[in-house]
Amino acid sequence: MIGTFISPTFAQQFKEPNYKIRGGEILGFELDPDTKSLIISLDQRARGELTITLPRNLIDAKIGSEDTDFIILVDGISKIMVLIDEIITFSDRTVTIPLRGYNTEITIIGTQVFSQVTPAPTVIPQQQIEKKIEAELRSEIPKGEAKLLIFSDTKWSGALESTSSDYIEIVGQNDRSVVFGCEPSLLREGFFGAKIQKITKDGYLKIVAIQNQKIMAQGSTEAQFGEIIIQENCVSSFGTGTGGGGCLIATAAFGSELAPQVQFLREIRDNTVLQTESGTNFMAGFNQFYYSFSPAIADYERENPAFKEAVKLTLTPLLSSLTLLQYADIDSESEMLGYGIGVILLNIGMYFVAPAVLLSVCIRKISKN
Repeated sequence: MIGTFISPTFAQQFKEPNYKIRGGEILGFELDPDTKSLIISLDQRARGELTITLPRNLIDAKIGSEDTDFIILVDGISKIMVLIDEIITFSDRTVTIPLRGYNTEITIIGTQVFSQVTPAPTVIPQQQIEKKIEAELRSEIPKGEAKLLIFSDTKWSGALESTSSDYIEIVGQNDRSVVFGCEPSLLREGFFGAKIQKITKDGYLKIVAIQNQKIMAQGSTEAQFGEIIIQENCVSSFGTGTGGGGCLIATAAFGSELAPQVQFLREIRDNTVLQTESGTNFMAGFNQFYYSFSPAIADYERENPAFKEAVKLTLTPLLSSLTLLQYADIDSESEMLGYGIGVILLNIGMYFVAPAVLLSVCIRKISKN
């Protein structure tokens, strides 16, 4: 249950005090700063009592620095404090109030109430946002263009630019999407950047950039006047860019660009492979080869569930071998080459050598029989 703090201009929620009631039910709490009182609505159906712990940072009764008695009214009738048990600590005061049947309201009057109650934390509707992102990833964006998705429950402002789109200022409130040009040219690699800031203390902000049905970059904040800056390389219409892309086959196999397996592949690429020149050159050559056949395989996965499951099983050894790169301390080109060649040889062994050896053993057993 959540109580309500009442002021002349607004109502503010606060967490209810701890209590135990016998013979009835609490219906709600209100904190009135004008009368310095906590008002408790209840449905008392039989004789009983209410034991309630009153935090001092919610309501207190003092004369100077010394505690004094609360005034407690039950349906407007004052209860004599000497007949009410009380436990006092440095952080709260607990009172036990006897009740008869059919009571509807208790008013606890102190000398001060506090409006600076800790507000309820902002809760980002994560599942709703992820569903919207997945829906956007399934929609078609014209080649050479990208989309910035903005999710928020408050006001924000910022700017967006890319190598193929003019610098634009954007201001808004709540959710919004912006389509912008994001295509590499013959002279330079495509690039985009976005800087969005909350212009309020409260609320959340999350931004996601997508292109070619892939997430290129994302960020979020709940901080007061929080700011997000994202930047990434654009993806070529032909899939030959070295950054920002995802694995089409893995995305189709695991069902989403947000799947942990797909995010793992993206992190290995961005945080390990692309951090060296040799890794960047490898990805450029690999992408030219990979994107020549992966769209067709990904489409067939979506059409054939059995094939999709087979691809999942096939990708498992690859994902396991790539976890080695997470624990590798790669600080030079030679180390990147060494670890890279090692992982490639390991996969050749798992996918080709081991099955060939197993097949030859089976053939020998069959021939002997």
